[in-house]
Amino acid sequence: MAYKKLLVNSLAITVAVGLFSTVPTNVKAADLNELQKQQQAIQQQRSTIDNHIDEKDHEVSVLERKQQTTAAELESLVKSITETNKKLQKQQQEVAVTNAEVSKLKNEIVVLQKSIDDRLNLLKDRARAIQVNGNGQEYMNVILASDNFSDFIDRATMVSTLVNADKDIMSDQKKDEDTLNSKQKQTETKLAGLKKLSTEIALSKNNLESQKSQKDELILAIAAEKDLTQQQKNDLLAQQGELAANEQAIAGNIQAEKNRQAQQQLVAARKASEERAAREAREAAAQARSKVVTQTETAAAATTTPDTPAVSIPSISAGSQTGMFIKPAAGILTSGFSDRTNPVTGQHESHKGQDIAAGGSVPIYAAAGGTVVFSGFGAPGSGYGGYGYVVEIDHGNGYQTLYGHMRAGSLQVVAGQSVSQGQGIGMMGSTGQSTGQHLHFEIHKNGVPVDPSPYI
Repeated sequence: MAYKKLLVNSLAITVAVGLFSTVPTNVKAADLNELQKQQQAIQQQRSTIDNHIDEKDHEVSVLERKQQTTAAELESLVKSITETNKKLQKQQQEVAVTNAEVSKLKNEIVVLQKSIDDRLNLLKDRARAIQVNGNGQEYMNVILASDNFSDFIDRATMVSTLVNADKDIMSDQKKDEDTLNSKQKQTETKLAGLKKLSTEIALSKNNLESQKSQKDELILAIAAEKDLTQQQKNDLLAQQGELAANEQAIAGNIQAEKNRQAQQQLVAARKASEERAAREAREAAAQARSKVVTQTETAAAATTTPDTPAVSIPSISAGSQTGMFIKPAAGILTSGFSDRTNPVTGQHESHKGQDIAAGGSVPIYAAAGGTVVFSGFGAPGSGYGGYGYVVEIDHGNGYQTLYGHMRAGSLQVVAGQSVSQGQGIGMMGSTGQSTGQHLHFEIHKNGVPVDPSPYI
């Protein structure tokens, strides 16, 4: 927008200067006042161009500072991206280590599960044996069937050992089951943590790289604007040179005109003097012819007009699916799906979606579930130029939605990610070709933009 305004102003200046620079400078003009008016006009033009040259110098200085600031911001972004890539590499290493741990845990879980199953089968066998043999009474019969006291002690010890063995089996079983549950929870926690960390880093990297694309485009725009401003300054300097040459030529014309007028006055004075002398000579002729002859010769010698050198005057030069999607953001509808005049470019165009405007921090939601096709800054040539930070989602069945002019650094999804209806994808902003904070929302059917109104 600023670039276009600068171009328009430059054209206006160029046209104005061109009009002034074509002021006629008649090198043979006899009117001294007209020449002086032309000189004053050119002096005024030069003063105006001097002011414009100062303005261009100031604009170049501002653009150079802006260029330096943007370059510093870009350098900072590159450092952040480098740090984020290091985090990603570290996270990938952690993933490898954790996957190894998970594999080990899974193997341990298999072993534990086998032990649990074996004990469970053993306990089932003992339970069936007790049921068949009459429960615990069988253990008592074994003890009472002893032949003597020593045999009694041996049998009682044996029964006690069997009972304790059953208790140990139950205890081990409970312990292994607790360990199994703990390892399974530990595995699930590690995997969930890795997934969350991976998503956060991917989002951060995507936002940083999108901001870098924006800075890259801004640096190119500033450089182009700076070159244009410098060229405009050079054009003004060239016009200033032409005006200086014209002024010099007119000054010469003025001096020549003054010399001509002075010469005319001198010739007139000499002619009057000659006429007066001739008259006096005729009057004195009656008194003394010889004296008159002498006086006439003297007067003629005194009044002879000298040759007047020619004055050289220099010359100068001139130059139908209601409810299929939800409203993606809170706010009022400021522009619908229709033909209109673009508020940024001023060109008549077809507005391919809806503009929803609101102030403050306004979240943007996926209008329907689907897969993210693009999430980033819409650089020229990307197919999303002018949209600023933009997200596009494919919903299947030939439908896609597009969300433009989102706030820088607010993107919450990456390309390839699945989203559900109503899931947050970013914040409302005013990036790209935008005159204020709003969301530009489009619905495409089989690649063709359609009016969103019947679908929401």
